[in-house]
Amino acid sequence: MTTQLPHRDVIAASWRRVRSTGLAPDARPTPILTDVAAADPLLDAARPVLARAAEVLGGTKTALLLVDDQSRMVARVSADATLERRLADAGAVDGAAFDEEAMGTTALGTTAEVRGDVTINSEEHYLEQFRSLSCFGRPIVHPATRRVAGVICMTEVAPRINPLSVPLIRGLVDDIAERLLNRSHADHRAVIAAFERAARRRDIGVAAVGDDLQLTNALAAGLLGPGDFGTLRMMVHAPSNHDRVITLVSGISADVAIDRIPGVRSAAVFRLRPRIEDDDTTPLPAPTAPAASIAICGEHGTGRTTRAASLVPEKHLRLDVAATLLDGCAPDVAGAIAQSRADGSGLVVDGADLLDDRSLRLLQAAVSAHDPARPPIVVISEPATGASSSLAALLACCRHRVTLPPLRQRTGELAALGQQIVERIDPQLELGSAAADALVCQEWPGNLTELSIVLEEAAATTLARGSRQITAADLPAEYRGSSRAARLMGMEQAERQAIIDALDAAAGNKSSAAKALGVSRTTLYARIRALGIGG
Repeated sequence: MTTQLPHRDVIAASWRRVRSTGLAPDARPTPILTDVAAADPLLDAARPVLARAAEVLGGTKTALLLVDDQSRMVARVSADATLERRLADAGAVDGAAFDEEAMGTTALGTTAEVRGDVTINSEEHYLEQFRSLSCFGRPIVHPATRRVAGVICMTEVAPRINPLSVPLIRGLVDDIAERLLNRSHADHRAVIAAFERAARRRDIGVAAVGDDLQLTNALAAGLLGPGDFGTLRMMVHAPSNHDRVITLVSGISADVAIDRIPGVRSAAVFRLRPRIEDDDTTPLPAPTAPAASIAICGEHGTGRTTRAASLVPEKHLRLDVAATLLDGCAPDVAGAIAQSRADGSGLVVDGADLLDDRSLRLLQAAVSAHDPARPPIVVISEPATGASSSLAALLACCRHRVTLPPLRQRTGELAALGQQIVERIDPQLELGSAAADALVCQEWPGNLTELSIVLEEAAATTLARGSRQITAADLPAEYRGSSRAARLMGMEQAERQAIIDALDAAAGNKSSAAKALGVSRTTLYARIRALGIGG
């Protein structure tokens, strides 16, 4: 149930939040546009309600604005052409972000922020471009999930909002919420029916996830931990129906087939088969018979150093380039090579991408001339993409190359990785489903290092309140939702990763990638531009 918060406090708090983002009152932000196809359930429920309201508002200088649960504009209704143009000029167009960070204090973004009714009269808007308007906003809370499904706002050209707007908007919200509930009941029935059909087989694990719904048969219940459902929900929004292999929180790898449910966008049935043997298809040499030279490429924090340690004998020499430079010294590559040869030990050069051209050429010469019978030379570097010619030449000369993907590309195993980290902190701790959901929505520029720091802080909070399950509320505040909330959420996140994976598999050939994704080249090019995918 929404509540009317003290008006003055709401406005003051909102202005403080907006100022902290650096947005200036005289700014005219360029709308941040995203695909709003995922808002279809909300639009389906709202369209007939908005159509009836439009008839009532005919001839008035008012408009109805609707944003989804990510504060993206999904509908605008007005009978006044002048107001329509003014709103469009101010960025109130389909797909535009209307959170406070993007558009300041409004009855859309601020209402979503406080989860309660908000009135914003003309001068109370943070941005000057909205100060000729007065608005009243009310959140649409889904009756089944109790989540905010969107916000509807009445906007008019006036110094103060017409008090009659309040009961009108409340009635519209109630009608939309009722339609959402009816749709939710129908969706739940469809999910349950699909699950029951799939669960007739007893030899596979069967799980179903829907909006505020998850079901398992006995085998799936034994396989899946709470954190695994975050992984499955990410797969629901993936554009591809191809089978996948995921790593469960328990550490077990499982083949997963996904069955879509016709007419239900945010639900699917999963058929899981645990792998008896987890075949490692990565072309890595065994530690007992190492190759002469190995390049390990990846972003910082992807486990490069740990992987290198598994490929060299216990007796080895390690040159940490970053640490040496921090000490104000030049890395002695020639000396390290000479010492490893004299000692008959392996050599690990950690941070080769930080070396100058001379050092890179020396290391390349050593790699090229290295005797395969001797312990290996392992080169740890940033990804080869965009590398200097000297670094690219060095990496190309290594007999084996391992590329470790960044954490943001490993959503299928992120819940399992998180559980492993949590268990190292305290074997009795468990990563909850809501926390796993929040984690898979992050960018993770710091990769595993960042994930470990976040979970250590969350574990401390969990233990302090006497619990053993980490919830989303235990995570640091900036990790409880999605750091990509205004730019990339839900289907867009999964779609972006699917396109990147398809391009990688096709070696950058967009025609082949489009064919693999089942879309036209024109559609693929448009989505690449819209999602900001390089290349």
